[in-house]
Amino acid sequence: MIDRTAAALARLRRWLGNQALMAGPVQDVACGFADGLLEAGIPLWRAYLSATTLHPEMEAFGLIWTRDGVREREEYGHGSWGRIASPSPIYEAVLAAREAAADPAAAKAEDIVPLTRYRLERGEGVDRFPVLAEFRDAGATDYLCFIIPFGFDGTLHPLRTGASVTLATDRPSGFTEAEVRALDDLMPVFGAAIRAGIDLSAFRTVLGTYLGRDVGRRVLDGEIRRGSVETISAAILVGDLRGFTALADALPQDQLVAMLDDYLDALATPVEARGGQVLKFMGDGLLATFAFAEADPAETCGRTLAAAAEALERIAAINLRRAEAGAPVLTLDVALHVGDVLYGNVGSGQRLDFTIIGPAVNEAARLETLCGALGVPMVVSRRFVEALAAPQLFRCLGPQTLRGVRVPVEVFTPA
Repeated sequence: MIDRTAAALARLRRWLGNQALMAGPVQDVACGFADGLLEAGIPLWRAYLSATTLHPEMEAFGLIWTRDGVREREEYGHGSWGRIASPSPIYEAVLAAREAAADPAAAKAEDIVPLTRYRLERGEGVDRFPVLAEFRDAGATDYLCFIIPFGFDGTLHPLRTGASVTLATDRPSGFTEAEVRALDDLMPVFGAAIRAGIDLSAFRTVLGTYLGRDVGRRVLDGEIRRGSVETISAAILVGDLRGFTALADALPQDQLVAMLDDYLDALATPVEARGGQVLKFMGDGLLATFAFAEADPAETCGRTLAAAAEALERIAAINLRRAEAGAPVLTLDVALHVGDVLYGNVGSGQRLDFTIIGPAVNEAARLETLCGALGVPMVVSRRFVEALAAPQLFRCLGPQTLRGVRVPVEVFTPA
């Protein structure tokens, strides 16, 4: 390759290194890499990246880049990637890389990114892999497949964690040998750049999945010191599935877990859709907040009430389906309250919980226990009614005694 191309590839290598340090978004890095190859004079026609990820609903994703402007993202649910990718040159290369990684010396090898090449102009691979025949018919002449395994503690996992990259050209005679060597040389750096972005995205997903979006963001930003708390004003929602404990002893384990997942999804989805934060699942219930922050308290309480009402509707629909199928059902009890709470890290030195604590949280939990005794699915405190500023939406259930609260409190339920 001429000096101009070599200089452009050197700039691309440095850019990839910077992206690894910055953990740049994977799609931006992948498209920037393909654009950089094209600018360096390598006649790229199509590029594809697929990579595993850590996500509760997604096993892997794919990114498509073409010279004429296509930029597409694909997502694969758990257990689907292998079925979709096989038979394909990518899947076959992944299996070969997994076999090679079984060698104890593989992790210490100088080159852990294997390359497979199909010269489509010569018909290589087109009889075995329909996708290569499609590319050949569309004008592709050469196809490179790289497998980038991700390792942990010096052990490679090319099937469970890693990425694959395919690059195709439509230039007559395909890639030059110098170009193939240059691409092969760049691939570990590209792999490091995308892995940084993939790992950061996975961290955010895991923290958001287990801790909630806001808490996950705070923890990733460094708020992990015990005793680091702040006082916030919020609407508090406590939900509990009545009757679950009795069913837990009667149902097979798989049925019990599936049932609980359905009910908790019906409860959590409306909360998150309206800007609330599920702080924790408590067995068969949850604790959620809708922080006032700079928002109007009445508007925030309105979203909280709407979320609770939708959750009850979703639970009713689940119960109807289950009853028609002869399956046991559960009742949802919901309490809504308003108050100032301490929000932050509490716990032991090395085991923390980012949550809310304070009298208002305890009162909300006590309010929820009144639902069964009062025969209503939702109990609302006077403070919530006053913050919502719409008393016509509720009917009073009178003063009630809450365990641990000396003075009886007036409670309401939707009219």
